[in-house]
Amino acid sequence: MTVDKRWDGLTESGELAVGVYFAGSRHKSFTLRVPMAGDLVGAQQDNPQGPLQLITVDVFRRQLLALGDIPAASLTTELLLDELTETDLALLGRADEVLEKKLAPPSAVPTTGDVSNTPLSDTAIA
Repeated sequence: MTVDKRWDGLTESGELAVGVYFAGSRHKSFTLRVPMAGDLVGAQQDNPQGPLQLITVDVFRRQLLALGDIPAASLTTELLLDELTETDLALLGRADEVLEKKLAPPSAVPTTGDVSNTPLSDTAIA
């Protein structure tokens, strides 16, 4: 799969546990790109009365650059709603979290074991 240069360093790839059944087979490998502002706006516009779960699936559908061999035109929100298991939805959510961490500025990444991270560290030592 060739990923558009626009997404260099801005994707996360992985394998779904169950996969999405399409055209006689299960498609498990995926590439998710970072979310863009328009993803959430578009999902909300397309589903104005939709529950949060529907919006979430639609946003992930917009972020998916690839899902197995499913052609982009066939990768619809309806297909994901019908064929994506809760387990696989959670895996896409984890991939999205990894992308957020990749993009976080170094100062936003918490350090472990640093005394300054504990608000009561000065009084606890005394």
